[in-house]
Amino acid sequence: MAKPSVSKQPIRGQAGQRLENPWLSSVLLMAAYMTYGGFLHSIQASLWAWGWSVGFAVIFAALCTVCWKTCRRLLLTGFQSDLGYVVMALVTASLAVAAVTRFRMFSYLSLLVAVTLLTRVDMLIANFSTRKTWFCMTLLALAGLGLAWALHSLGVSPHLATEG
Repeated sequence: MAKPSVSKQPIRGQAGQRLENPWLSSVLLMAAYMTYGGFLHSIQASLWAWGWSVGFAVIFAALCTVCWKTCRRLLLTGFQSDLGYVVMALVTASLAVAAVTRFRMFSYLSLLVAVTLLTRVDMLIANFSTRKTWFCMTLLALAGLGLAWALHSLGVSPHLATEG
């Protein structure tokens, strides 16, 4: 039986234009990290928490781009043994407990995961290289955190009107 042929045609948007710039998901990524930065400022997080957040942004962008094949292989081989199932069940149970006890933090982190994956898919469709995707995603995440920190430090945040 012959395999169906897969077209190598580029994905096209409206009016036949090739999608080359994933600007919407990029804006969403930066806005999500700005929102998370606003959350960090609202809980008066220390510089350590901001540093951990920057590290999280860089590492998570790397996991979704540069290290994707390794992470995928590790996750799939985890489901091939009984020990893997036990570990995955414990991780799932821990995430469920975190979702219940730290709902606000869990929702922000879930948002960051979702928007990072969306941006990764859009950049994959736009034929960005893996390293270029990592660089763009890291730059956007750091810009979002930096803008949130700067706006809150200058006292220009829209959240300040509702505080107090």
